[in-house]
Amino acid sequence: MAFSEGIVDALDPVRLRLLVEVQRQGSISGASDVCRMGQPSATKHLQTLEAAVGEKLVERNGRASQLTEAGEVVAAHGLRVLDTFEGMQEELRSLREAESGTLALAASTTPGSYVLPSILQCFADRHPRVDVDVVIGSSTWVAERVARRDVSLGLAGEIDFPEGLVAESFLDDEVVGIAAPDRLKLRRGRASLKQLADKTLLIRERGSSTRGVSERYLARSGFRSAKRWELDSNEAIKRSVAAGLGIGFVSKRVVEDELARGELVSFQVEGAEPMRRSVYLLRPDGREPTPSERAFIETLCSCCATSVAGCTVDGS
Repeated sequence: MAFSEGIVDALDPVRLRLLVEVQRQGSISGASDVCRMGQPSATKHLQTLEAAVGEKLVERNGRASQLTEAGEVVAAHGLRVLDTFEGMQEELRSLREAESGTLALAASTTPGSYVLPSILQCFADRHPRVDVDVVIGSSTWVAERVARRDVSLGLAGEIDFPEGLVAESFLDDEVVGIAAPDRLKLRRGRASLKQLADKTLLIRERGSSTRGVSERYLARSGFRSAKRWELDSNEAIKRSVAAGLGIGFVSKRVVEDELARGELVSFQVEGAEPMRRSVYLLRPDGREPTPSERAFIETLCSCCATSVAGCTVDGS
């Protein structure tokens, strides 16, 4: 297959990264900051890229910039080229260094605090030369980070996932209602809507899978809370509920210890189905996992007795 004379200039990783970042940041100055170069140098690189492909790629409007239709095409293919380069470097590095480097993970609050630690313990035992960086946020935030390729892999609860990633269920989770002891009169572990109507509902922040799932189930049952308080962590909800400030809905994994000690009681809403959701492994779409990512996926499969793409071990 014959290629144009400018293909070498077009495949320059620095220029492709700049174009992708202009798309993300909305300006050449923002892209140059991310790529750690001066704006004049960034502008020259982009002009060279435009000359190489023979198309105008960036429209400048004052301080803001956006990609042309041709720019969108080049950026989409450029991102795949950059992923290929990154995968090649990772595999070569693995050959040289006998599997080492850094694996960047993002996890939402519940799997990040109550599922990931045991997986990482297994991973560290099996792959001691690989360092791991973990960031924690809401499920929506995690999905966005993975789709943008800011991190290698993600663990998140059930939400409407954005384009640009592959989401594979690997764990089943139950969301339960929690209350301080003696605050509710439960019948076979269930609370009536009438009992709950005057209670303050303590909920997670927007973007939380726990919040989205519980709101969906509660809406189906006809539940409407008298008052809502928004808290940004499971720990804050647990402590507030234990103090008698209201009721909350969290993953059962989050309150196993408190339930065992009698500090909280769990319940289901009368007339509502049990609140169940999936926890997902997220990875960028359009590229194969690197060796360290495959190693993590295989560890997850064996620890969670599951099977997802990229897993080559028997998780049974």
